[in-house]
Order: sequence, then C-alpha cells, then structure tokens
Amino acid sequence: MKLLKYEKKKNGMYQVYFDNDYNVDINEELILKHQLLFKKEITMEKLEDILKENEKYIAYEMSLKYISKKLRTKKEIEKYLEKNNISKESIEGAINLLEKNKALDDNMYASAYVNDRILLSNDGPNKIKRNLIELGINEEAINNAIEKFDSKLQKEKIDKIVEKEIKINKNKSNQSLKEKIIQKVYLLGYDKQLILDSINNIKFNDDKDLAKIQYEKLYKKLSRKYKGTELELKIKQKMYSLGFKSNFD
Repeated sequence: MKLLKYEKKKNGMYQVYFDNDYNVDINEELILKHQLLFKKEITMEKLEDILKENEKYIAYEMSLKYISKKLRTKKEIEKYLEKNNISKESIEGAINLLEKNKALDDNMYASAYVNDRILLSNDGPNKIKRNLIELGINEEAINNAIEKFDSKLQKEKIDKIVEKEIKINKNKSNQSLKEKIIQKVYLLGYDKQLILDSINNIKFNDDKDLAKIQYEKLYKKLSRKYKGTELELKIKQKMYSLGFKSNFD
C-alpha cells in the first residue's frame, strides 16, 4: 500500500492517507517508532501490526473523553472500554498511560468522592468507604480521604438526622422511635457509639402524653367504622404497631 499524506490532528494523532481511498488515525509515537514519515509504501501485514498497537492510544483517547465528563475509577474505565470492544491488552495499555499521565489517580478520586458525599448526602464514613471499595479504589487512598470525616463532623451530621427523624415521627413511642433512628443512621454508615451518644442527649416527650394523644386520634378515626370491643381491639393493635405497649387504656 502506498502512503500518500499525513494530516496532524489534536491529541497526538495523525490521519494517514493511503491509496485506494483508505485512511486511518495513527498516534504520532507509532509514526516515529515505525518511521512512517520516511516510507512511501507499507505492507498490509505491517499496517495491521501497527493498527493493533495503535488501539491502545485510541482507547486512551476514548478514556480521556470519558473522564472529561466526571472523574472515573480504573474499574469504570475498564468496563467502558470493554463495552466498546477494546481488547484486554489495549485496555491495559490505555490504563497504564492514564496512570502515567495522572489522568487516573485513586487519591484524587477518593478525595473528590468523599467531599461530594459530605456536601451532598447524609452518607456516613463507613458507607462511603464501602462504596469506594466497590468502585475499586485502593484502601490506602480511601483511608487517606476518609480522615476528613472525623468524629466531630460525624456528630454534627448525626444530630441533624436525629432531629429531623424526631420531627417527622411524632406518632411513635420513644422506644420505637429510638430503634428506628439507630437503625437508619447506622445503615447510613455512622459509628454506632456516636449515634447512641446523640440519642442519649435528646430529651424525648413523655410516652404517656404521646400515647394519650395518639389514642385519641385513633379513636376518632376508627370509631367511624368500628364499635365496642372491636374498636378497642383495632386501636390496641395500631398502638402496639407504633411501639406503645401500655399507658393508653
């Protein structure tokens, strides 16, 4: 095949034109490595070898575009390239180039991820750490990034969550409400002792007063449909479900 001309493109690529209206993008490193600028002809076999090697650079450019939208992990990039039918060898080569050029950095990703979750969610450090592990971030980078989510910051966020849960669960008994809050906040990834400390610092309303208010509400609502013993049974069942075991008869 005859090499007709070269046109420089961005990102270190050249569009190489051959006879028979054939053209292809080849990275400049390969053009220099194989001295294509000094050749007028090339065999198809040789070109295929170059294009196979060139796939690494194509995968690299694809990865850069993918990263430009948001930071990505190594695991995410591998899956992305696999979906685009890039060979394992070329994926490995592209990953090496990304790491070499600092376009792929676990420390940077982990730090940005932790900052986002602190600012934009109620996720605690344990949940954030689990998520980063699933994303394939190395443990050292995770531990370095998660240090900023110290006990003081945890306490501030826990107190806000507890306060909100108390406001939206006024119909529950104290014990039922405490259990619900502890479970919810723990699943969000916070230290259990910090959760208990926050709960113990809260002054809850008297269960007897809560039970009386809830009983009257249920009586008013259910008495429209039930009477006598059946009404009392329905009220008790509902009160039990809300965590009131006594103090409402």
